Amino acid sequence: MLFFKPLASSIFVLTLVMLQGCMVSRGTIGEPFQEEAISAIKKGTTTMGEVVSLIGAPDRIVRGNDREIFHYYYYDAKAPAMLLLLLNFIRMDIKSDNLYVFFNRNGIAEEVVYGKRTDRTQFRLWPFGD
Repeated sequence: MLFFKPLASSIFVLTLVMLQGCMVSRGTIGEPFQEEAISAIKKGTTTMGEVVSLIGAPDRIVRGNDREIFHYYYYDAKAPAMLLLLLNFIRMDIKSDNLYVFFNRNGIAEEVVYGKRTDRTQFRLWPFGD
């Protein structure tokens, strides 16, 4: 009977150790932008229909002050995790690319604003600070 106690304890400890681990996950929302399509939008000449044929339907349309704004976005998230018995550490890094195309009341592009930050998304396992 004494033989089973150390064996059971060893199996229990081994099982707990094996349940610990690391996990890496990644997710995106939307489609990455094609730089050529964005550069093809010309202020003062490109129409709404041309923007839709170049990039696709906008994710959001904002209307106001006799203008329409097409908003396109792409999100990238990376989340490594360290899974311990009683304590789990997860650090998520989310960045977005945003494209805004401002149209006048005639449906012609007046302004194009594009910001790209998803190329700076990082996996960082250490959950505290940089």
